[in-house]
Amino acid sequence: METRFVQEMYRFISQHTMIEDGEKVLVAVSGGADSLALLYGLHALHKYLNCRLYPVHLDHGLRDDSDVDAEFVREHAGHLGLPFIEHSVDLPRLAKQWKLSIEAAGRRARYEFYESVCVEVGATKVALGHHRDDIAETVLMNLLRGTGASGLKGIAPIRDGKFIRPLAAFTRQEIESFLKSMDLVPRWDSTNTDKRYLRNRIRHELIPLLEQGYNPNIRTGLSRTAEVLSAESDYLDAIAQEVFDVCRLSLSQSKGVVLDREKFQQNHIALQRRILRHGIAEIFGQVDDFYFEHFQAILGLINRDNPNAVLTLPNNIQFRRAYQQLIFEKIPVETADFTCPLNVPGKTLIPALNAEITAYLKDTPLNSVQSIPDGTFEAMFDFSKIQLPLTVRNRRQGDRFQPHGMQGTKKIKDFLIDAKVARCERNRIPLLVDGDEILWVIGFTTNERFKIQPQTQRYLHLHYGKKETVSQNRSDF
Repeated sequence: METRFVQEMYRFISQHTMIEDGEKVLVAVSGGADSLALLYGLHALHKYLNCRLYPVHLDHGLRDDSDVDAEFVREHAGHLGLPFIEHSVDLPRLAKQWKLSIEAAGRRARYEFYESVCVEVGATKVALGHHRDDIAETVLMNLLRGTGASGLKGIAPIRDGKFIRPLAAFTRQEIESFLKSMDLVPRWDSTNTDKRYLRNRIRHELIPLLEQGYNPNIRTGLSRTAEVLSAESDYLDAIAQEVFDVCRLSLSQSKGVVLDREKFQQNHIALQRRILRHGIAEIFGQVDDFYFEHFQAILGLINRDNPNAVLTLPNNIQFRRAYQQLIFEKIPVETADFTCPLNVPGKTLIPALNAEITAYLKDTPLNSVQSIPDGTFEAMFDFSKIQLPLTVRNRRQGDRFQPHGMQGTKKIKDFLIDAKVARCERNRIPLLVDGDEILWVIGFTTNERFKIQPQTQRYLHLHYGKKETVSQNRSDF
């Protein structure tokens, strides 16, 4: 360890246990000063840390000469005798496709690239070149956007136990001094001075203004504030995780994250916001693109009288209130109308729902039947009252039936509202129909008119479930 910079880097890595013995570490290298210092610093330490390094580079396609950056990083990786992995993307196209800003899309593209390479080479850590000045800029940027302590804590030295920042203790000036001592000249990225990006305006305009007119040590002050808030935020997050687990309902994973509204509302507003952050993080993995106004809009939906409401959020996520359920999920694809003839006897696949119905015809007298199913996902019907063929479809305008145990009929729309089925889920409810007659609202109840009677001699026995479940559990006819 020849320089003080490398020694301090080793101390910081050891202090935070960033790299374990024998780990494979990706090193994100753009070619700029920060990433070049990261690469050479880690290379100087890799024998002491007993780790294997893999420099990686993502070309965002934002500049005509961006391919020169990749060649620059390739040459330095080769000089150090390290393998090099690169990839390129059309970031403007991705930003449009993902409906994100260029900055947000760039972050998403980079992390997707890192994850894919980790799988490819078996790496367990990704080293990033963020430093202390980046932390100060991030605190200011999040403050301007509107955020709580979670945003003001800046950039953590380790995130998710995987993404590490060995330069987080160093200033930009210290990094540049290290490069100069090594006779290393980094690539200059013109986008780093492009004032269209908020971070660049903060770096080149706001911070110099604050240093000159308010506090010459503003960067240090912001970094210290971030350190204090980071500890407090971590403590509150641990409490919020416990409350999140209490509020969470044990429902199908396909529904995303489902919370109990009544339990949620029992908590202080500070915990409520953090519980919502936990829900988003579980669906998307992080909450960097979610700000104060998003959480206020979610809380507004939760506290209003309207029992059914939907809110579209960044990154293809939606929040739904369905009566007393609060649901975070990926935006679902609208279910189109579907119709499937039912095989009697036999199995019928319903592709739109990835589900299957197995039908049996039985001539056994009723007194030999052990129990009558409740009509949710298993049902029996008096076959003498049925006219084949039968069809499975979703709802249509004007549908109505006589629910089991009731005297009169009811509109399917009203039945599903009373059953507290969210509006966006109603077209996914399969109906078993005989002509215009609805025999079964699958998942809920059957038609009273088709129930088995004491004199029934032949009946239709049906089982409904996801394709793999039915196929595994029902193989006989």
